[in-house]
Amino acid sequence: MRKITSKQLCPNGSVERNSIDIPNKLNYGIADLLNQSFLNEYDLPIHHCDPSVYPDYIALNCEPSAFHKTPLTAVAFYTYDRAFDKIDGLYNAIYYKNNRLLEKYKNLYRGVAFVIAPDYSMFDDIWHFENEYRLFKVRIIILWFVLEIGAVVIPNATYLSVDKLDLYMSGFEKCTVMCFSTKSHVRYASDRQRIKETVRYAVDHFPLKTILVYSVCGKDKTSLSLFDYAIVKGIDVLIVDNTMRRRNQRASKGAIA
Repeated sequence: MRKITSKQLCPNGSVERNSIDIPNKLNYGIADLLNQSFLNEYDLPIHHCDPSVYPDYIALNCEPSAFHKTPLTAVAFYTYDRAFDKIDGLYNAIYYKNNRLLEKYKNLYRGVAFVIAPDYSMFDDIWHFENEYRLFKVRIIILWFVLEIGAVVIPNATYLSVDKLDLYMSGFEKCTVMCFSTKSHVRYASDRQRIKETVRYAVDHFPLKTILVYSVCGKDKTSLSLFDYAIVKGIDVLIVDNTMRRRNQRASKGAIA
């Protein structure tokens, strides 16, 4: 963004030029983050993620007491959008450069080792610019966690029709790990098929070494069956422990007993 200055007459008669904070005046606080990134052909920030270790526990954004359950805990946003994208949510705090809220979120996420990129809801049957704006929000939040918190941010798979994945998954081409959520996606055949299509796309387009899975199924094999294509290709598929998985597995064992 172009730098603009204004003239100011000093008491001694000399003239000084002062910089004008254009991003602030135009309500474009995210320029600070975007200026520290490289953009792809879709004007989306490019994200690299190639960790040597992986999360061993996933805490939801609504479980702050579990953010540091283990040294390798990841924070994920597998909740309704309204829970994390509310009026005083993280994205608005970044966009409006609300320093009070930003300090609150810095304190909340301080020391978090891993973050799974936010799982904004996107749909095939709504206006495309709403989906694309949500996609942009994800990338801004990724930048904030990387630059302000120092967390390793793992991209999250987005389930849309295959013809849209070139855009919605773009910018992750150099990532060797990706997270998939099977929560609420295993009951219906159409949802299971959508996950399988996304798995195939990710495996064929990215240099994946590992796929992390956020599963809440009582039996791991229910989720693992969706990743056969990746497993056959030699990619490690790891189901990461989490609160709901533990609860449902206990319930499943109780039912069998």
